[in-house]
Order: sequence, then C-alpha cells, then structure tokens
Amino acid sequence: MRILFVIQRYGLEVAGGSELHCRWLATRLARRHQVEIATTCALDYIEWRNHYPPGEDTVDGLRVRRFPVARPRSEHRFSLIQDLVYHEEHTLDEERQWVVENGPVCPLLVRALPGWPADVVVFYSYRYYQSFFGLPAVADRAVLVPTAEEDPAVELPVFAPLFRAPRGILYLTPEERALVNGVSGNESVPSVVIGSGINVPEAWRAADVRGRHALPERYLLYAGRIDRNKGADKLFAYYRRLADEWPQVPPLVLVGKPALPIPDHPKLRHLGFVSEEEKFALLAGCDVLLMPSAYESLSVIVLEAWAMGRPVLVNAACKVLEGQCVRSGGGLFYRGYAEFAEALRRIVDGPELGRALGAAGRDYVRREYGWDVVEGRVEGFLQSLVPRS
Repeated sequence: MRILFVIQRYGLEVAGGSELHCRWLATRLARRHQVEIATTCALDYIEWRNHYPPGEDTVDGLRVRRFPVARPRSEHRFSLIQDLVYHEEHTLDEERQWVVENGPVCPLLVRALPGWPADVVVFYSYRYYQSFFGLPAVADRAVLVPTAEEDPAVELPVFAPLFRAPRGILYLTPEERALVNGVSGNESVPSVVIGSGINVPEAWRAADVRGRHALPERYLLYAGRIDRNKGADKLFAYYRRLADEWPQVPPLVLVGKPALPIPDHPKLRHLGFVSEEEKFALLAGCDVLLMPSAYESLSVIVLEAWAMGRPVLVNAACKVLEGQCVRSGGGLFYRGYAEFAEALRRIVDGPELGRALGAAGRDYVRREYGWDVVEGRVEGFLQSLVPRS
C-alpha cells in the first residue's frame, strides 16, 4: 500500500502531540508499506516561518517533501479574526479566513496532492490549512486524523463538511469521536479509535536527572508546552496557593518551552528542553504528573507517565483526560482549586495510592496502547478502504 501522510510540520526537532503521533505511526507503517510525507518548511507553530529548505528530505529513513510557507502568520490578524468568529456574528467566509490566518499557508503543497501516487492520503489535524484545503481535493482516498479538542474551533460550521468528506477517520479516543460526531453529524463516515503507541527509550535508566539538575528525592512534574492553552497559567496559580497553605508540598519541576512567564517562586524549577531519556527518567522519579490542559485529543505525556508506572492528576474540564483516567484507573481528576489541592495531597501523602494508580495506568497502556495493537487497528482500517485489485 502507498501511504502519504500530510501534516503541517515534520521533523525530529518538531515538538507537538499530533506531529509526534504522525512521525511514530508513519515510521511503524513504513516497515511494510511505501510511506511518504508531504509537509511545509516550517518548524515553529506560532509564526510558521520557513526553517527547512524546500524539496526532498529524509527523516527516520522516510522520504519527506517540504513545501515553502507562502507567508508567516500574523498574530495580530489571527487574533482579530479569531475574536470575530469565536465571539460575534460572522459569515462562513470569515471562518474560512480564520483557517487561512491560522495557517500554515502552503498552496504549493495543496496543489501537489491530486497528482501524488498514493492509495491513501492521511491528513493530520483538521484545523490547519493543508487539511482544510487539501483533503477535499483527494477526498475519495483521504483519511483524516482530526486531533480534535473541545475548544471553540471544532464547533465552527465551516469544518462540518470537512469532517463528512473523507473516506475514513482515525480518532485517538472515544471522546474525540463523540465530539466530532456531535458537531458534524458524520457518523456514517467509517472510523476507528486507534490511540497511540508509546516509545520508551532503553537508555532512560542511565540518565542521572537528579544529579544533573540537583533535584530533591520527591517532586511533581509538568512536561509539555508551557502556555495558557495548556492550562499552565492556572497550574501556576493553584500551585503557589497550595504552597502557601502547605509548605511541605514537593517542588514543581517544569519541562518544556515557555510561551508565558514562569513565576519567580522557590519551589518552581524550570529545566527547559531535556532529551527523551531524561524526560522518561523524570517521569519515573516523580510523585505525580500534572496535566492541567482543558484541550487534549489524547495527551501522549499522560500515557508516557503511565508507561513508567506513575500516577497522573488531570483537569476534568477535558473529557478526554477524565475518560482516560476513568477507563484506566491510573489517575485522579479535579474541577477547581479545592479538588486539585485535595487530590494532590492524597497522592503525595499516600504513597500506596500513587503506586496503585501508577500500576493500573501501566497495565492499561500495555493492554490498549502497545504498538502492535495500535498498528493493527490502523493497518486493518486502511486496507479496508483501499479497493482490492
């Protein structure tokens, strides 16, 4: 089978949940199929400026073709159109303009798709330019991976036809499928919930993160983009309030690139970028992983924490995260500060609870998110869509 993956950015340096999921899945499927990637030259997701040279590239042994972004994103123009379509009366044309301003604007990539020799074209992330304008041109062989979250964009009427257009859809969780079904009425489109496999680097045990970063025996962990869309601002407010009320609370260690100021607090430790080996060593050593985001389509970092046998504490405003905790028994969830503080105290003061949650999460990941399981779901579904010769 010839499979083309189409995604907004792609590379070993690219940090992002959908991009990582795409790279992992493409690499796995390439063991038995002819897999190629069509993407942009962008690395940064905020401005979409061209970073990689256009043309042919190779990543993890896969053929990647990069197309230049026509213009960077203007945060000013995007903010104006987003305020309009999210909060005021507007037209479908203005919603289409939201897609354009969101970017990455790459018409050369879209024009190349109809002639691409592929049996299946897999588009990642419904909200971006390449999916919105590219998928309809190859709808008869298109598969969409929406990575949809419960934010205002998914409810914009302009996306409903896109959700109904592809030959099939790969959802990451049952909650994501229910969300997209609800906003678009696309239940008749063939679909499957696939989840994601987890790659634990073998060398994580050799990473001396405590020695290198002078970490205490016990700490809490947040790993990911440090910005408001991920709930980092609220996490900071909750943690500082809790530290005032409970001076014994373990330090909060932060891993990731900050997109907002990190408060100056003696118990907040920002480590910046760390290697995959260090990240997994940090996960293995933490008391609990904190995930305050209200908008997730899966959350790989939560699955990674469970793979390391550690409990999680997540924001119940995100139905995906709450559902994952309920199905796995691997974590607690909160609504508001009072529940956050109580749940965190229970995990920190009751090590046996943390161990039980972590063990349940590990069993869940092994059962539902082993790569053989995920790959089998995807491969079987794609083969069901390709006409037999």
